[in-house]
Amino acid sequence: MIEARQDDKTENTIEANPMTSSAAHAPDPSKVPTVSLKEIVETIRERRAIILDVLSPESFAGQHLPGAINLPVAEIPLRAAEVLPDRHAPIVTYCGGPT
Repeated sequence: MIEARQDDKTENTIEANPMTSSAAHAPDPSKVPTVSLKEIVETIRERRAIILDVLSPESFAGQHLPGAINLPVAEIPLRAAEVLPDRHAPIVTYCGGPT
């Protein structure tokens, strides 16, 4: 999973974060690569990754990135296998802000 984060120190960077089923399996933060904003935009434009919108279905219906798949964050453990077309493909995940 690629997770967009912006803060004062790392403007325009994105963390590539392996999707995990629990905090016990969370990756070591020092080993999570950083991807530039330009790289992630190119990846999305070239459709080299699955775009996953983790907001509610209501928010998704109101607005979402073209080609995105809606899978609310609370439903990921239950529905990821049925919703995601290729579980080995890179996944770009986005939401409306901190959750």
